[in-house]
Amino acid sequence: MVVDQLPSKHIELDSAAGPLAVNVLLVSSFVLPHVGGIEQFVDTVKDAMLARGWSVRVLACRLLETPTDADATVPTRFVLSGGWRTMWREVGEADVVVVNGARHLLPSVAIFAARMRRRGALFVLHGSGAPFSNGSLLYHRVCGSAFEWMFTRPALRLSLPISLSRAGVARARQRFRVAAAHVPYPLRDLPEADLDRFLATDEPIKIVWVGRVYPEKDPLAAVAAVERVRHTREATLDVYGDGVLSGELTRLADDRPWLSVHGSRPWRTIQDVQARAHVCLSTSLRDATQIGILEPLSRGIPVVSTRVGDAPSYYIDPSLQTFCVEPRDVEATAAAILELAASHDRYRDAFAANGGLLRARHRYGRKSLLRLIETAATGAENGSRATPAPVVSGAKMNELRHQRVRGRSVPRSLGRRRE
Repeated sequence: MVVDQLPSKHIELDSAAGPLAVNVLLVSSFVLPHVGGIEQFVDTVKDAMLARGWSVRVLACRLLETPTDADATVPTRFVLSGGWRTMWREVGEADVVVVNGARHLLPSVAIFAARMRRRGALFVLHGSGAPFSNGSLLYHRVCGSAFEWMFTRPALRLSLPISLSRAGVARARQRFRVAAAHVPYPLRDLPEADLDRFLATDEPIKIVWVGRVYPEKDPLAAVAAVERVRHTREATLDVYGDGVLSGELTRLADDRPWLSVHGSRPWRTIQDVQARAHVCLSTSLRDATQIGILEPLSRGIPVVSTRVGDAPSYYIDPSLQTFCVEPRDVEATAAAILELAASHDRYRDAFAANGGLLRARHRYGRKSLLRLIETAATGAENGSRATPAPVVSGAKMNELRHQRVRGRSVPRSLGRRRE
């Protein structure tokens, strides 16, 4: 087993120095209970900041008649409704502004306001940049690209861009031409899992799928894969999550007694559900951090996943790479599940050891992120602006397109400072 060496850029907190009293504004398109990876990140980071003694406020959009955990909200069309006044006030009361969401207006406008008011500004990138597998060409290629040129790119260059995935670093370089700092996803404090479960040869395989029930997550492929598994061995599939495909999954479950559709559940409940499974399954077509597999893998729970985003790097033990399969390959997914079940005891121990390596890697994520925020707040307090993102030149972009340097971002020496 080979442990990935942590990059020298990982930032350690100076334990001798006392923590600053930092006022942070977290900006997100939406927050919990709206389901999604960004919403979970905002909730996790808020708890980490509060534990450090910082003052944290959350600014988010709100849907009509939808509850929200945000401290301040603006309508989704906040510019037309006067919500920008709320945003301007919240930014002014913060030392540093941390925004999430590259395809929503509120985060980008909050960056512009932060720079105008000389506040520290960080832009957290969550996506991988993979092509959209669904939706209209007009929306993603035309409207989406126009929005990024007008708002996302300028906001990134006025802030310090941070990617929570290595796939996102490449996306920032190729799509936005900025060099984003990579911070390992700051995991919550995960409960210990009972890894001594035994899977008898005549016992049905208990498979759990967790995620947003949307086409890009491809839950229908999970149903097809388990159906293929059942040609060889008994298996059940429990699906947790809400989304536009919920109705179709429910219809499939009507004549498949081995398929159960449960809807959304609290985070703690999901941890218990995954711990009781023999296999956790992910069938995403496009993703970046993939929290739905990072958390169970970090607990040592066996996972079969598609090879998208950062998923391949989570299988640190080379013997486990066989459980990271190509998207839409139902045959390979079913074969991986059957292989795992056939030698469950052996692979269970390998996944347990792999989980320890993942926890060691990601325990730096929380410290690194808090240190970056603290540094940005200190710079704002001293009257200096946050360091803008280095911009990658066109010639350098062409050179980088032909390079396949795994897990590395563009060095700052390759960029030029935007004046």
